[in-house]
Amino acid sequence: MRNLTGPRLAAMVGLVLGFAPIANWLTAGRELPWWSAAVMEWLVLGGAIVLLAVAVARLGGATVERAAAWCRRTALAPRPAVFGAFLALVAFTLALWFAFYCYGGRFFSSDEMAQRLQANLLLQGRFFARLDAPPEFFSAPGVVITPAGRLYSQFPIGGPAAIALGVAIGAPWVINPLLTGLTALGVYRFAAAVYGEPIGRASGVLFALSPFVLFVGASQMNHVLTLAGVVLALVGLVRWDRGGGGAASAWGAALVGAGIGVAAATRPYDAVAVSVAIAAFQLARVARDRRLAPSLAVQLLVGALPVAILLWANARTTGSPWLFGYDVLNGAAHQPGFHVAPTGVPHTPLRGLQLASGYLLRLDRYLFEWPLPGLLPVVVALALLPSFNRWDGLLLGSAGALLVAYACYWFDGFFAGPRFLYDAVPAAVIFAARAPGLLAGRFSGWGRRAVLLVVPLAILWAWAAPGRVSGVRIRAHYYLEGNPHYKADYGAAVAGAGLTHAIVFVDDGWHARLDARLRAGGLSVFGADKLVISADACRLQRIADSIATASPGDTLARLQALFAAARPAAGAELARVAGLAPVQQVLLVRGQPLAPDCLRELMADTIGMAPFEAFLPLEQFAPDGRLGGPVVFARDFGGRNELLRARFPDRAWFRYRPRRNPDDTTAVVVPYYGR
Repeated sequence: MRNLTGPRLAAMVGLVLGFAPIANWLTAGRELPWWSAAVMEWLVLGGAIVLLAVAVARLGGATVERAAAWCRRTALAPRPAVFGAFLALVAFTLALWFAFYCYGGRFFSSDEMAQRLQANLLLQGRFFARLDAPPEFFSAPGVVITPAGRLYSQFPIGGPAAIALGVAIGAPWVINPLLTGLTALGVYRFAAAVYGEPIGRASGVLFALSPFVLFVGASQMNHVLTLAGVVLALVGLVRWDRGGGGAASAWGAALVGAGIGVAAATRPYDAVAVSVAIAAFQLARVARDRRLAPSLAVQLLVGALPVAILLWANARTTGSPWLFGYDVLNGAAHQPGFHVAPTGVPHTPLRGLQLASGYLLRLDRYLFEWPLPGLLPVVVALALLPSFNRWDGLLLGSAGALLVAYACYWFDGFFAGPRFLYDAVPAAVIFAARAPGLLAGRFSGWGRRAVLLVVPLAILWAWAAPGRVSGVRIRAHYYLEGNPHYKADYGAAVAGAGLTHAIVFVDDGWHARLDARLRAGGLSVFGADKLVISADACRLQRIADSIATASPGDTLARLQALFAAARPAAGAELARVAGLAPVQQVLLVRGQPLAPDCLRELMADTIGMAPFEAFLPLEQFAPDGRLGGPVVFARDFGGRNELLRARFPDRAWFRYRPRRNPDDTTAVVVPYYGR
């Protein structure tokens, strides 16, 4: 049983969850439809990489040895400060390049847009806007609109505050690449201090060349700031641990507190998970060295400041320090735990296992984009570790805490990879960096040389070769082509129209219009979306009209009646509408003639659509917090737009008309004459 403890037990868990497709077994292959193709690519291309390494090692002999020695000397020659600065510059430059190449310096998700809205509010000295118009005209994913008319982002204050800094200097796209560069430096500093300079430099390089790190770092997602805080805490923890209880320990404790505090103000759930591992580490150290205990007061004091800002921001937006925007938007069901999720699906331990498996299997593909599974070197390192020190326990504990925490959380998060495990990347790259040396130590001669060649060849292939399943080039191309409506420069298009006192209506599709109206009628975000993707759109249109004209009453009874009315008639067959983009998809009863109002809604989608949430960053607010500025943007509801006349009586009406193709040079902002 001794051999099943510590690192080997962790290796077994990683082997089972990271390689056995449990997520697919539990979902009949629906969770990861690409898994079989990925396995085939790993077997074929990965096998070819290994064979190439063996061939070069055997045929190269002394030449390979000399080349390897030269590479090692060259990598270790620069002073730590010089190497760290160069590493940070490389990570920053790559992330910044992807920010423009893949995302156009703008957005790729509605989460980023909602946080930009909050950033704009912060720059005006506000935590929320005041909405005195029907909410369906202005609702968007990730945005809270309360019955009292408060409008704000659901996200904790840390992410929007960081974006606000970028907006203030006119470069919101630079913040996350800059943080990515600093985080790469932190990973190197931590790993070098704990495991030695060679492992530190290898870890830093793997982190800086991780496509998962770079594609997230190129975005405006809040995971980047969270990871920067976590890595700052790790760097501080080394100083605290080795400071002997003096000033160095106090400074280290301050860094730990600052890092965890920033993470908590940005993604509190992540911070709690990582804090469990850090707290266990520190308590164990204090038990052996009481001199370290007083510095914990410094850590708590420094960490309390960003947490206090978080709670203050909550109080200003939701009305309670302990109530988060997520919970206002989705209700108590948003909380982690095993219960019925906001989607209406029970989150059970079995589904938690499915999510945990899916996250690790995705790391295999997205962490490095190698022709080999990304977790393979991690598992190899764990299996071959001769001993298990406290730093290994810290890294595994933090990664394991994140995995367990998000197995207990109902939502399946994805952005450029398993984004809920983004904070676990430092642990993964540090163990991966140790694998070649540990494995090479088991061989001699050409076998040792071959082992040391595999990772460099895998990195070269990932960055240079046009893979079919994995590879940096194919992934970058996917993000370049993906979500074009989110990356369009709507601000420049509207500015070119020279509007001074106008309202611009945006048609974002029948699907989005139904969703917005059902939410305005009392449904939750996920409840409305569930209806739209499962019920007859024409029937939902009539239901939305009836909700709008009904007098307030028993909300629960009204919603129950709504769900009952949305069920298709007996024998009715629902079918998707051909020719609509995935985000526009609605269902209609096959063979049933459309009523005139439904036909108008469907025909409006053929003119072209633009996601309303992409216009959120362009909204401006008057000093009293109400919508204002030269241009107000609102969702286009056709005849229902008259509901805004009283609120905006003297504004000229315009419509945003998306261009149909790159050769379309006609105006995109045109006078509104209805639809």
